[in-house]
Amino acid sequence: MKSHPKRLAAALVSLSAVVLQACAEDAGPAAPEIRRVGGFTTPESVLHDEERDVYLVSNIVGSPVDKDDRGFISRVSPDGEVLDLTWIDGASEGVTLSAPKGMAIAGGKLYVADIDAVRVFDAGDGAPIQDIEVPGAGLLNDIAVMPDGAIVVSDTGVTLEGGAITGVGTDALVVIAPSGQVSRIVEGPALPHPNGVACADGEIWVAYLGAARVDVYDASGERRRELALPAGSLDGLVRLDDGRVLVSSWDAGAIFAIDPAGGAAPRVSTLADGLPSPADLGWDRSRNRLLVPLFNDDEVVLLDVR
Repeated sequence: MKSHPKRLAAALVSLSAVVLQACAEDAGPAAPEIRRVGGFTTPESVLHDEERDVYLVSNIVGSPVDKDDRGFISRVSPDGEVLDLTWIDGASEGVTLSAPKGMAIAGGKLYVADIDAVRVFDAGDGAPIQDIEVPGAGLLNDIAVMPDGAIVVSDTGVTLEGGAITGVGTDALVVIAPSGQVSRIVEGPALPHPNGVACADGEIWVAYLGAARVDVYDASGERRRELALPAGSLDGLVRLDDGRVLVSSWDAGAIFAIDPAGGAAPRVSTLADGLPSPADLGWDRSRNRLLVPLFNDDEVVLLDVR
């Protein structure tokens, strides 16, 4: 039977469209759109201040363990404009801020982890309010707010000696009650250098510098479950409203996404890679945007997650 040339061409076009559609469906979710903002100095953490719709960036300026009063916090617009590079400046009179790391806002106050203390500032104008000393702390790192208004702080339990990371044995999850009382709900070798923390649904999620896993604890410090990841040297951790958890890994130079919908074996995928030294993550829920400080590149990356 003789085929009609026009009908054959139309059939081939239709078949090509079907194949292309199938390939697109198999490709998985689209890669996030990436934008970069530069001009920082050892950026360690980014926080979205939802009330004022501005991003706060903590800048260590040198060593993360030196008490040198050189650290500062920047204000950045969601469009990527640096509004005030040294909004809170450790070099200013009356301000103590050496190596700022994780941040959280609660009750109109900005809490900042700074080596062995938590600095508290007014979230509106940046004025210093108080310093909360944590006796025996090694390296306070990330901060999250608990449902009762208390804050949980990770003590990574390390220092730097000759450029090498050395454990000092203070690994812990520290809770500071609204009254200011400081306690440790879990500590010791079960915590391999806790780094990023997040609180949601009465649970505390913890990412480790010294292990390729994320643990989930209840508010009393009892471990509920353990989630393995493809690579370690984990840093930042955020939990999204849909239940997914995003974690940064220095070893992989990537952001992992944990989908707990998998039950006993949650699905783990790579959301983004090619990100050297990704530190403490922030999340802008109004824009579905992940905020990633690149510690060694002095940049902050804005990833619009689709």
